[in-house]
Amino acid sequence: MRLFWLIVASVLAWPVSAGAEIDWLLSKKYGRGYLQGMPNESEVDLEFWAHCRADGRIDVGMAAEANVGKGKGEAVALTLTSAGQSAKVSGISRKSENFEMTSGVELRATVSRDDKLFAVLTTGKPVAVTGPIEPLQWDVKGLKAKVTALVAGCGKKKG
Repeated sequence: MRLFWLIVASVLAWPVSAGAEIDWLLSKKYGRGYLQGMPNESEVDLEFWAHCRADGRIDVGMAAEANVGKGKGEAVALTLTSAGQSAKVSGISRKSENFEMTSGVELRATVSRDDKLFAVLTTGKPVAVTGPIEPLQWDVKGLKAKVTALVAGCGKKKG
């Protein structure tokens, strides 16, 4: 009976996004490319977002549902792995944009367009996310084309 309750507790404590399908959306935010991935479930936070900056670099946030750090600007890092590709993303812990509703705390960083992170996100295979969180796995259906378009469009002059 004790084993049964341990299993139930483990299932209830497992992050929602561990096996959830991720909906990936490429759009514009403040006139620049913006990619977001959110579990296809109600009342959850973003698993990943990327926003092109005017200087061509890309701001990213990830794993808000998993609460990366305390959200007070301390240094944090996550490793993303897929199909033999791996990227360590180091940044700071910040409250997510949806913090008031979800209490989510995410890793935030600024990366270059050629960061290894984008090679991991475009393998076409699920992405494993590890670090000071419960391990996550992101579904990547439709992600490769969206990441490719985002990165190609970042830093291009309008005109």
